[in-house]
Amino acid sequence: MSIAMTGQQEKDFEEKGFIILENFLTEGELETLLSAVNDVASRIQKTQGLNPDEPFAIRNALAHHTAFLDLVDHPRMLPLVVDAIGWNIQIRTSHLDYRPPYPRELKAGEVGRGDGEDHQKGYRNVLWHPDLAGDYLFEAPSLDGRLPFMEVKVFYVLSDLRESNCGNLWMLPGSHKRPPQELRDSDREVDASKAVELKLAPGAAVLWRTATWHCVGPNLSRKIRKIMHVGYHYRWMRPADYIQQDPELVANSSPIRRQLLGALSTGKNPLGDDPDFHPSSQYWIPRDWDDVPLKAWAEERNGGESAMNPPL
Repeated sequence: MSIAMTGQQEKDFEEKGFIILENFLTEGELETLLSAVNDVASRIQKTQGLNPDEPFAIRNALAHHTAFLDLVDHPRMLPLVVDAIGWNIQIRTSHLDYRPPYPRELKAGEVGRGDGEDHQKGYRNVLWHPDLAGDYLFEAPSLDGRLPFMEVKVFYVLSDLRESNCGNLWMLPGSHKRPPQELRDSDREVDASKAVELKLAPGAAVLWRTATWHCVGPNLSRKIRKIMHVGYHYRWMRPADYIQQDPELVANSSPIRRQLLGALSTGKNPLGDDPDFHPSSQYWIPRDWDDVPLKAWAEERNGGESAMNPPL
């Protein structure tokens, strides 16, 4: 039973691999996030010695500003995330992308191919790809070459991407059901008639399966591309851009936010009550539901229906 997704959204998420949420952020939320982006950009440009027209990206962005941190358990987005992937989750990555317009003389390569002058000079006309793919990651265990369902991301649009070639995110609907080897065999070429350039207004959001093939086009506009990505995966997987979050950050968080930040309840050993002789990861088999408060949160919104057996 869904907490927040409509029947059409469930169908789109399963068949296309993504759902688009127009006007998701309120005007106040958008203003707060844009102010945070500008504050962080000013700091990064100063500390990294970047010119205002140089692109940059920040990983584990949630630790750089409270406005970004507030996105991890956004009260209107979290129900959709839980509908998509369940309650046994935490943050894998949070990613701020700040991409000024291309210099006028910079020649853009073909969308999704990464073969242009822009890619070579660090503007990253990003290749068509699924996330979490590669010979050394999750393809080897697969029986049919397809990626298992491991993660969702939320793409928050903070600048105006309503026109083409503004650094738009491109998606190939339904490609999460196809083996990544198909993409490699085609030398990163996809059927252009089936690809979708997401032209979205500030405040829109996209909830998507990261196994869906995607790329980022060039920014040939006169506007700075400002976006946030927040990625959620299962607790028994390890995050990509942090080992553990700052203890003070965790201590000042709600129980659900602590779970999403990858922390256990106060004072608990991650290897259980007998770590010396019978270690047992509490990310795999929880023995205390206080470590996973999102379970009770989800059940309450599902009319009290139990989603899992009680802890051992």
